[in-house]
Amino acid sequence: MEHKHLLVNATFKSSPFQSVSFAESWIRSIVSKIDMELLYQPIAVRCDDIHNEGISAFCLITTSHIALHSWDKVEPNLVQLDIYSCKDFSKELILDEFKKFSPLYLGCKYLDRSINNTKGWQMGRDGIL
Repeated sequence: MEHKHLLVNATFKSSPFQSVSFAESWIRSIVSKIDMELLYQPIAVRCDDIHNEGISAFCLITTSHIALHSWDKVEPNLVQLDIYSCKDFSKELILDEFKKFSPLYLGCKYLDRSINNTKGWQMGRDGIL
């Protein structure tokens, strides 16, 4: 079993994730492109709290989850994506999807969180924090 975790940060002059329906549709397309199965349909909501304006969206996939957060009132606009799966997937495919929106900046961290690869992480007594 895999334990892959992709974290993406991207900035845009204007975020493509300005509407709830677009965010839900985009996540649905990502699930299909990385050959995953929906467990719970994507859901997105808009937050209009000052300094936190933007869209948050998530969906459950049979192998874990996808979450997206965007801030469209900060300059540049910020989008963060989090994909965790017990099935391997292509980080390049996800980055290519972001590149279609012409980001100003695009960065990622791809982690293998299997137990053998988390040795050396901060742990408390008896392996529990």
